[in-house]
Formats: sequence, structure tokens, C-alpha cells
Amino acid sequence: MKLTVLGKYGPYPKADGATSGYLLKTKDKNIVLDMGSGTFSRLSEFVCPETIDALVISHFHADHSSDIPIFAYYLQNLENRGLFKGKIKMYCPVSDCELYKYISSFKYFDIINISGGAIELGKTKLEFYEMKHPEKCYGVKVLDGERVFSYTGDTNECPSLQNLFEGGDAVLADGGLLERDYKESSPHLSVKKCVEKSKKWGNRLIISHLCPAYTEDEILNEAGTKDKWEIAQERKEYVL
Repeated sequence: MKLTVLGKYGPYPKADGATSGYLLKTKDKNIVLDMGSGTFSRLSEFVCPETIDALVISHFHADHSSDIPIFAYYLQNLENRGLFKGKIKMYCPVSDCELYKYISSFKYFDIINISGGAIELGKTKLEFYEMKHPEKCYGVKVLDGERVFSYTGDTNECPSLQNLFEGGDAVLADGGLLERDYKESSPHLSVKKCVEKSKKWGNRLIISHLCPAYTEDEILNEAGTKDKWEIAQERKEYVL
């Protein structure tokens, strides 16, 4: 598998940055995980967006989904020129938010609502786990017969994290807070807690959903001695 970080920030980007969005290339599929602000243009640098096999949306907070309408406008433009016909499969939870209702109005997405369980896309299997977040959110574990990769989406501590970390080769995790700001009621994990879980389960860890209010030195200092973890870098391709 290969993972390209399109955007690593949340809940807003730094200058010249983007919020959460990732391109995952498995043995036989191209899958986009979340499409936050600024990620659609980044996606276009690596693939023709209309050729992706699936769009997986963890939840409908804007920093994970705001570029979906932009994607729809792009598909509409292609259709008007006779260059696109069909629909993009989009796996996502049901939401009462206005953004979900707006996205649902576009004809360019085949929306498949998730509430746990698993689906198969060719040789690639996706397992969905409900996370702990104010908006209904699902993490995803991706297996392609060779490697196992997990993405937490946004979450605090919850039982599903064990499902995502256990048995995985690599985990893309929500490190949205520093430990000094973390509370049991927080909507995100801390960088420290991500690293602790990686050490417990022996995964390679990519820490993302970084808050621009923190400096990189603060994040690195909390993560501690470099082991199997790294801070997500935008536009970088990771061989998992």
C-alpha cells in the first residue's frame, strides 16, 4: 500500500496547508479518505479525481468533508463536456448536518451509509469502527491481502481503537491535541496517547490532524524519542 497525505491539519489549515484528506493506493484500488478544505486540488496532483474507486468520509465536520462539493462541481464540468458518466462510490455515516444534506443533493455520488461492519472492493476489504467524537464518526481498517492499514478519523479514547491498532502494519492517527490540553471529554486524542498506543501494539504510526496552534517543536517534544512514529507531511507518499 501507499499513502499520500493531501492535508494534515485540523480544524483549520496553516497557510499553504490543507485539512484532513488522504489518498490510499492498495494492491488494486485508489481510495480517498476524507476530503477536507484544500485537498481536492492536492488530489488532482496525484490522480485524475474521477478515476478513484471510492471516497470514504469518516464524518461530516467541515475539516474532513468541505471539498466534496468542489469535487461534485468538477464532475459536473466533466459531464457537461462528455468526459464523465456514472457515479463515485462514497462510504459515509448518516448525518443531520446541512453539509451532508447538500452533498446528498448531487447526483455524482453513490452514497452508501456505514454503521460498522465491512465491505469489499475487489481484493481490498474495509472494516468500519465507530469512534468517540461529537459528530458520528467511523475509523477504517483497510486490508488488501498483503498489508493492513488503519485510519482513526477523529476520536478520543474508545474501545474501537484496539480494533484499529491491533494487527495493523501502519496507523494514521488523530493527534489533534497536546497532552496539556487533553481532557476525558476532548474530541481528539493527544500526540502522547497516539505514541503510547503505537508502542503497545507495535505499529508504524503517522500522526496527523495537527492543530496549527501548536509549533512543530511542541509536537515533536511530546512524541518523544523517535521510534516507529512520524509526523505527517503534506504531499508526501508513504510506502506502508
